[in-house]
Amino acid sequence: MKKALKLAVIYLIILIFGTVLGTLLYSLYLNLLGFVSGREISFFSDEELFKSVFIVMPCMLIFIIPVISYYRIRHPGGILQLIVYMVLCLLTWALLMPLTFKLKDFCNRKFVTQTERQSLSPNYFRKVDDDVYFFTREFQNNTTGRVAEAPAIVIDTSEFGDVHFRTIGDYPNLDLNRKAAPYREIQLKNIFGNGEKPIPVDFKILLSFISGSYSGGLSHFLTLLSFALLICAVYSMTNFFDWRLLNAIIIFIVTALTLCVNSLYFMPQFADLISRVTNNGFFRAFGNIVKEPLLFLINSLSALILILSGSIKFAVRKHAKKAN
Repeated sequence: MKKALKLAVIYLIILIFGTVLGTLLYSLYLNLLGFVSGREISFFSDEELFKSVFIVMPCMLIFIIPVISYYRIRHPGGILQLIVYMVLCLLTWALLMPLTFKLKDFCNRKFVTQTERQSLSPNYFRKVDDDVYFFTREFQNNTTGRVAEAPAIVIDTSEFGDVHFRTIGDYPNLDLNRKAAPYREIQLKNIFGNGEKPIPVDFKILLSFISGSYSGGLSHFLTLLSFALLICAVYSMTNFFDWRLLNAIIIFIVTALTLCVNSLYFMPQFADLISRVTNNGFFRAFGNIVKEPLLFLINSLSALILILSGSIKFAVRKHAKKAN
């Protein structure tokens, strides 16, 4: 009983502190994205904190179940611990997750938050490919309906380059803006690189899928249910191997693969392939029940395999103990 209740306490502690810490760190990340050389730095602004908390909170709710499964590896309990775990899974996906999105929608309606985009500062050299830009004064919006403009010295550093003095508008397709993305300042892009994802997981896609599933009707919710079931099924791997490290590794792999597959599924570059796979009689008929039948089958079958594997391993180990 003590281990079962401790699992719930660990869940609450990790969720609260993880959300607070994640919100602060993501707010710093947003501040870094919008940083401009020579401008005053304002940490933890209301706009950044507001945006951060509603990104970090659902992400924490995705990870919280696999995280507390790691606690179970070192502190295995009995049937009461499993019941508490199931209650926590139900609490996460049936209550906390939809409440998070409803709270976000409510706050978006009640509070208007918009981060002001700062113009590039003057008196700094900024290099893009072979060109060096040096703005001589602040950007100003002199004409209604047009973007802010500023005079700049443009130095071509190629072998036969020259120097130009011209007025430049702060357009999105300006080299300084386009090649600095997702940063505002090109120097940060040069320091931190392109920011390519080490794994193909797009949390914006995942959160959009989850949010839309709660408001999209039963067919959408069934697809989400398969995803949540697969996330929760990692519990069956917590005591699969006699070596705890292997259990920890398999939980990490299953969680990572689940996020990757469900993220890649909704990426535009895979739309044609998925359409060809699902363009047959079985998937068309099944699609009347489930919004994404292929993804539903992948998640459900994977969850079933994990649950059966863990159950069989538990039964075999228990039978071996009785035999001895």
